[in-house]
Amino acid sequence: MGTRQERDLYKITEISDMEILKQRATEYGSAKESFTRIANLWSVYTGYEITDVQVAQMMVLLKISRSITAKNETLKDCFADARNYTTLAEELCGC
Repeated sequence: MGTRQERDLYKITEISDMEILKQRATEYGSAKESFTRIANLWSVYTGYEITDVQVAQMMVLLKISRSITAKNETLKDCFADARNYTTLAEELCGC
C-alpha cells in the first residue's frame, strides 16, 4: 500500500475524518435524517425527486467546484469534506 509515511498519513486522515463525521452527527443529527430532509427540500424546489444519496453526491461536486479556486488550508478542507461526503454517500446507499 505504499511507504510507511503514506500508510501513516492514510491512518491519520481516516481518524480525523471519523472525528469530523462524529462532530457533524452531534450538531446536525444523523446523515440519513439530514440528507433526507435536504432531499425533500430540494425536490420541492426543483420539481424533481432527489434522494439522500444524490444530496451527498451533489455536495461532493460542490466541494470539487470550490477546490478549483481554494488555497492552502481551505483547499485541504475542501478535499476532507469531499472525502466525508463520499463516505456518507456510500453509507446511505448501503454499499
